Amino acid sequence: VQPPVGELRFKDAQPPKPWTEPLDCTVQGPGGYQYSKLLNKIIGSEDSLHMNVFTKNLDSKQLLPVMLYIHGGAFMRGSSGVEMYGPDYLIQKDVVFVSFNYRIGALGFISFDSPELGLPGNAGLKDQNLALRWVVDNVANFGGDSKNITLFGESAGGCSVHYHMVSDLSRGLFQRAIVMSGCVLNNWSVVPRRKFSERLAKALGWNGQGGERAALEVLVKADPESIVREQEVLLNENEIENRILFSFGPVIEPYITKNCMIPKDPVEMCREAWSNEIDILIGGNSEEGLFCLNGIKENPSIMSNLKDFEYLVPLELDLVRTSQRCKQVGKQMKKFYYGETEPSFENREGYLTLMTDKLFLHGLHRTILSRLNSKKPSKTFLYRFSVDSDTYNHYRIVFCDKNVRGTAHADDLSYIFKNVFNDPPAKDTFEHRAMMNMVGLFSTFASNNGNPNGELTNEWESIATPTGPFKCLNINNDGLQFIEYPEQEP
Repeated sequence: VQPPVGELRFKDAQPPKPWTEPLDCTVQGPGGYQYSKLLNKIIGSEDSLHMNVFTKNLDSKQLLPVMLYIHGGAFMRGSSGVEMYGPDYLIQKDVVFVSFNYRIGALGFISFDSPELGLPGNAGLKDQNLALRWVVDNVANFGGDSKNITLFGESAGGCSVHYHMVSDLSRGLFQRAIVMSGCVLNNWSVVPRRKFSERLAKALGWNGQGGERAALEVLVKADPESIVREQEVLLNENEIENRILFSFGPVIEPYITKNCMIPKDPVEMCREAWSNEIDILIGGNSEEGLFCLNGIKENPSIMSNLKDFEYLVPLELDLVRTSQRCKQVGKQMKKFYYGETEPSFENREGYLTLMTDKLFLHGLHRTILSRLNSKKPSKTFLYRFSVDSDTYNHYRIVFCDKNVRGTAHADDLSYIFKNVFNDPPAKDTFEHRAMMNMVGLFSTFASNNGNPNGELTNEWESIATPTGPFKCLNINNDGLQFIEYPEQEP
């Protein structure tokens, strides 16, 4: 595509201009502008809309299944680079692996109400849609089967996969999906309309006069580093207290266009989604909420300022903070997670479990129920990743605490992709077995027409009914077990 810079900033991606000389595509492109927590600095480029295609055989007589990956990062950071998403493990299987960048943060998710500006939002998701269409049109040139595409992603990438599953804009562009640790029914999947675009413009010097058009002019002229710097601190104290996680991400678009991605509440979109008729794998990690540990380590007062959980009450309940009903629900939540004890930094397990439920598992459960209650539900396979390693659970070790135990959000990625945090695990270790299990199960699902059963197991059954406990495949240090989903309330 044309680099989305200058007057093209924030707009839907434009087709590339024709070229006459050979284009060197052997070097990985940069990720989008973002603040890197690991490097503690702003990195990236606005010219970031690049794709990566990895294949073993360009002359394959039989086209191979395609595994198309969407990276995560809270819609504010991340890239498809091999530093984090090396294809080394997956490409051992008979698949073509494709990944890509999309615009993130304000550069990808600015939204204005006025139809005259033509910026309803979700440019980052529309970048993804364009990437899907490119794969359908071109992957055969790399030995891939355009009619056998498995779309998969983790965290914001998993949520993105689910958006393509429920949006008519992406209807029919893939044949099955793997939804990892994120979905459109998570409470963070839609950014509330709180005039974040105008607030960002004011932070960058807009005087508040002239309406949205004047605000946009400031944003188009601002240097990208300033945009990233200000978007990181845009949330106010009340929004942080209410656990709004980021200021720019998917929004319900304020008016309908031909490229509309999210025309209405995702709950409604799920009920009639075209993808209810395709097979999916869906799941997550056993202690997702561990990723919140670093926040309470940096600010232990979070635990003593929970105010009887009043500000943890889901915003979807539409209860007024400080109201008696809101306080009552908060106390019920506190009792459920803490019993008669009090939350503190030392007594943090209840809070971390609540955040696992609030941010991930509640939405996963609702997604499964929505599919099962649809008119023509196809198969839904549930997995649970609970491998606990001293060395390979990279997210917990690097971003949480190397001395705590559990399987944090994003810890599964080291068992699917080679990354800079670890060399490949030795063959006689449980980490190697876990990697072989994850890669084997996912690639079998992609290669076997949506059936994950094969070399590793023949016992994995799809969820048959919305009542009763869900059966899931538990992937842990000991291997594979079929269990009742332990996080599901009886």
